[in-house]
Amino acid sequence: MKRTLTTLFLVSAICLCPFGPAARAQQLDRTAKIKADIVKRLNKKEEHVKVRLRNGSQVKGYITQTSENSFTLANEKTHAGTEIAYADVANVEGRGMSKTKKGLIAAGIGAGIFAAMLAYAFTHLWD
Repeated sequence: MKRTLTTLFLVSAICLCPFGPAARAQQLDRTAKIKADIVKRLNKKEEHVKVRLRNGSQVKGYITQTSENSFTLANEKTHAGTEIAYADVANVEGRGMSKTKKGLIAAGIGAGIFAAMLAYAFTHLWD
């Protein structure tokens, strides 16, 4: 029985070993994307962001500076800076709605107005 369990453990360990470096490379790729997003937002003067950290907490503020491994996020009310490492960030979002959301809302309103005009035209066609 012990030999069977040991064999199963060794087989599973051998099969899962190649996935370790791939997971690490994926994390480095995600960190590079977040760093590029932060630098892009700072260059475009879109500093106000909402940052979701990997531990589940959320921080709001504006980006004041960036460095090689981290960036500084200042609180809007107290203006106190907090240094956040790129590896600790899960998601970065701008404040407000994106252009895509605004466009979809406008398209929905336009489609609603068109449908109302079409319904009005059909109901008053024989008047």
